[in-house]
Amino acid sequence: MWEEFDMEIDPAFLERDRCRKAGKAVEIRRTERLVIRETVLEDVPELYRIWRLPGMGDYIQPMQPTLDEELEFMEAYIRHAYPFYDYGLWTVLDGQQDHVVGRAGLFPSELLDDAVELGYMIAPAYQGQGLATECGKAILAYAREVLELTDIHLLTDPENQASVRVAEKLGFEKAGGLYKSNRKLLHYIWRVNE
Repeated sequence: MWEEFDMEIDPAFLERDRCRKAGKAVEIRRTERLVIRETVLEDVPELYRIWRLPGMGDYIQPMQPTLDEELEFMEAYIRHAYPFYDYGLWTVLDGQQDHVVGRAGLFPSELLDDAVELGYMIAPAYQGQGLATECGKAILAYAREVLELTDIHLLTDPENQASVRVAEKLGFEKAGGLYKSNRKLLHYIWRVNE
């Protein structure tokens, strides 16, 4: 029966699946200064602290109202989202100190049909060093090489000039705008160059 299907299972996918089933975080990418890996519950208090810093929650999806609720949410997210999609929002670590510096990754768009979005949040102490761009390049390479995605979307508030600059440095092109809760968002698309 299986001979009828010309399927080849990717060994890297099987390794990611094995790691997840063993309760280990999958490392997504290493860059010169960063490690991007799936989030573990031990990361959540620091990610929550970063999100609560002044200005950090202005332009990104909100976290849960309390740390306990965020821990509960992330426990389910880790268990279900990573294996189902084979991507998600990941923890970004300083490659030297293994310290949480932010969160970035890919997620199914809530506003665009059948689209995957890129999002990122870098702690204020680490901003202005090009880390969001470095992280974004690594994630886009992962999206292209591992996930075989052909386009990634990015939605950002026009007032978030830091995010607009990162999108442009990453090679995203403007695709117009749209509204969410009466708030204008800029829409950018990154496409794989064939």
